[in-house]
Amino acid sequence: MASESGVTPLMAQPVTSTAKKPPVWDLHQRQTRFAWMLVLPALVMIVLFIGYPVVYSFLLTFSEFSVQKVDWFQAGLSNYHKVFSDRQFGGALSFTLAYTLFYVPISVGLGLLVGVLVQQVKYGTTFFRSLLFLPTVIPVTMGLLMFQWVLEPKNGIFNHILSDVLGRPDLVRNWLGSMDNVFGTMVMITLWGFGPWILMLAGLLAIPKDYYEAAQVDGANPLQEFWYITLPQMRNTLLVVTTLQMIKSLKIFVPIYMLTGGNPAGSTRSLYYLVFQKVNQGQNWYAYASTVGWVFTAIVLVITLITVFVMRVRSDK
Repeated sequence: MASESGVTPLMAQPVTSTAKKPPVWDLHQRQTRFAWMLVLPALVMIVLFIGYPVVYSFLLTFSEFSVQKVDWFQAGLSNYHKVFSDRQFGGALSFTLAYTLFYVPISVGLGLLVGVLVQQVKYGTTFFRSLLFLPTVIPVTMGLLMFQWVLEPKNGIFNHILSDVLGRPDLVRNWLGSMDNVFGTMVMITLWGFGPWILMLAGLLAIPKDYYEAAQVDGANPLQEFWYITLPQMRNTLLVVTTLQMIKSLKIFVPIYMLTGGNPAGSTRSLYYLVFQKVNQGQNWYAYASTVGWVFTAIVLVITLITVFVMRVRSDK
């Protein structure tokens, strides 16, 4: 209450804070510094263990590497000329492209077929899905060792079934040691597990059931439903699966390392396996191996981009 003189008492006056609020830009700066502190450990790991080796190997393709020293940029394009004129590189490239050409269509088609069949199961769905998912849980090395034992020429169970059970000893083969059989055998072994069917099933389950019900009302048969409904709705899924399978097939290494070692006569040597072999031959081959690796990277990139472009163009039509 004001006094009789009209002067407001001191205690009645509003108290104003003298503390200054931090400017907005300073708060934003501190948040940015804190974010960089969180990202910094991962960034350092990426630079040290990914960025540095990538840059080092690329510069090595133009250099001469020996045990004593590295002569940077002294080789020019001679390493690339050496790679492209090497018969081993040509054979590895031929095997890698041929394997990809056979493996990708078969694996994508088989994965789509398995996905469609699993989708049609009405009873025991969980059991069949778990059964088909089981091979993806088994370690790759264990699966390959199993195939190595099954396909063993003399004591393998597969040849035993052909000769003793079916009475066809003429069909017995050295499946992994003969040049006439090893390519097809490698393709069939790496199809084991039907990995793409999981993504295919996810894409199939995302298709609205109303489309199929409307098609059935119009009198469409299962083949027409698959051609006019399933395939158009699966465009994006097929694009992703095809790209992943193509990259996987171009990078094939473990089955070759476990089963054939690039034999017989280097007929199953892939580009990835060629890099592995050259690195293990000694340090004098490091520049050659780096060059093969970068040529292989360029090939994978070009093939992937062409595949994505072609599939997108077809899906837009």
